[in-house]
Amino acid sequence: MIKTILTDDKTGEPLWIDVTDPKDGELLELAKKYNLHSTFVQDCMQPFHLPKHEKIGATTFIIVRSYENNSSGRTNNVQSMTRKIALFLGDRFLISVHRREQPFLDPIIAKYQTQNPIFLQKIMLEILLGAVETFHLPIENAEEQVHKYETNIFTAQNNPKKWQRVFLLKTRVSIIKRMLWHTLNSVQKFIPNTDTHAYLTQDLRERIENLLFFADSLEDNLNDLLNVQISLASNTTNDVMRVLTLFSVVFMPLNFIVGVYGMNFSDMPLLHEPYGFWIIVGLIFTMLIGIYLWFKNKGWVKKII
Repeated sequence: MIKTILTDDKTGEPLWIDVTDPKDGELLELAKKYNLHSTFVQDCMQPFHLPKHEKIGATTFIIVRSYENNSSGRTNNVQSMTRKIALFLGDRFLISVHRREQPFLDPIIAKYQTQNPIFLQKIMLEILLGAVETFHLPIENAEEQVHKYETNIFTAQNNPKKWQRVFLLKTRVSIIKRMLWHTLNSVQKFIPNTDTHAYLTQDLRERIENLLFFADSLEDNLNDLLNVQISLASNTTNDVMRVLTLFSVVFMPLNFIVGVYGMNFSDMPLLHEPYGFWIIVGLIFTMLIGIYLWFKNKGWVKKII
C-alpha cells in the first residue's frame, strides 16, 4: 500500500511517501519515477537485511530495524525480534518502505500531516530515532529480569529451566546489541547537508551509544550469572567428591585389614589367639577414630557436613 504522507504546498508533489507491504511492481514504479538505484531496490526487498547506509548520487539509502513489540520472549533471532524499514532520501523526496505496520511511525506521521517542513532530513532522523527508541523498553525489561535472576541466584540452582531462560535472555540482549551497533555504524556514515540538523544527528548517535552501553552492561551481567552458575555447579561437584574421598579414606585401611585376614593361611597373626577377633575389632575402631580426629583437625569434617 502506497500512502502519501506529505506534499509540497506549492507544487503538490509528494514529499514523503510511506509504502507498506510493497509489491514488486510498486517498488519498480517508484524506482523508475525517482531514479532509485537497482541495488537499493534489491536490498529493500530482502527481509533479512541488517542496518546499512549507502549513498549514490543525491540519493541516500538507509536500512534500520525496529524492535517487534509482539515478539515472544522465547524468540532469539533477528527476523522474529525486529522489523526492517528502508528509507530513500533524495533532494525532494523521502520514501519509507516496510512490510508490516510500524507503530513507532504513527506519531511521526500524525505530526507531519499537520506540518510542512522544509528539510526532509529532519523527518528521516526522527524516523531513525523512533526506530532506535523501540529497543529502550525491551532493554529495561531485560534489566528487570537480570535483577530478578541476581536476587534468586542462590535458590533453585539445579533448575535447568531457569538457566535456559538466562541464556535465552543473553541471546536476545546480544541481538539487540548487534542491531544497535549496526545502526550506529550506519548513522555515523550519514552527514547532514546543512548544519541545521547536525545536532539531531549527534543526538541520535548519543542515544544509540547510550542504549548500546546499556545492552553491553546487561550482557556482561548475564555472562557473570552464567559463570556463577558454572562455579556453583563446580562447588556442588567438589562437595560430592569430598564426601566420596572421605568414605574412601575411611574404608581403605579397613578393607586392607579385612582383606588380609580373609586369606586362607594357617599361620596368620592372632588367628589362634582367644581374643584375636576382639583385638582386630579394636584396631579397626581405633583406626576409625584416628581418621576422624585427623579430618577434624584439618577442618574437613565441617566442610563435608
